[in-house]
Amino acid sequence: MKRSIATRLAAIGIAFVCVGPFRQSASAADDGPLIWAPAKTGANAYRLRLGMRFPGQWDTTAGAEFSMGAESSGKIKPPTAPVRLWGSLSRKSKGRATTRSSLFNMDFNALTGTSNVGAGTARTWIVTPTLDAEVHRSIALQCNAYENSCAQPRLTQTARLASPATRTSLVAQGELSSDGISGLSRIGFEQKFGNLQLGAAVADPLLAPRSVFDIRYSLRW
Repeated sequence: MKRSIATRLAAIGIAFVCVGPFRQSASAADDGPLIWAPAKTGANAYRLRLGMRFPGQWDTTAGAEFSMGAESSGKIKPPTAPVRLWGSLSRKSKGRATTRSSLFNMDFNALTGTSNVGAGTARTWIVTPTLDAEVHRSIALQCNAYENSCAQPRLTQTARLASPATRTSLVAQGELSSDGISGLSRIGFEQKFGNLQLGAAVADPLLAPRSVFDIRYSLRW
């Protein structure tokens, strides 16, 4: 019964994505209090993110996300998370040569009771006229409200040395294990070309090194 209700809600949300006249309103409200972000996530999969922005010392946003997918024949495939509730708090402060930011976010799957909670801080500063440095620390926790259980938190720290002129970065990432030992989990390079980002890295370089290659493309519409 819960799955049927959630699937119907998702179908309503995806229907909004397909309504053409609303797209102009969405573009006009990019800087307003309303969040309207439809997206195509696959060949026959769509996602609609709705929410509100609240003014204040912290940039506060909250809302719901609807997902729906279908097979090539047109048969609806019930997604694992058709309806998610989400929220975030963020703040950024700029100094003469340093930028600091903080972020707290969460999402909740009403169908399964699974929730993800994350928090992070980042500091960016100018090392030389041609190099910038960034250190990002984050913690992530997954819980299940229906089972009253939580997994062990995951702590990560990422250091990045970047050249703004060439858009090339040297990246190193470490994780904190359950026994309290921090290790180097990944080191590599990133290169950006417009909206395209290429990456090459060595994962787990100290114990079981293996090559990892990434290709990412972002598009805002």
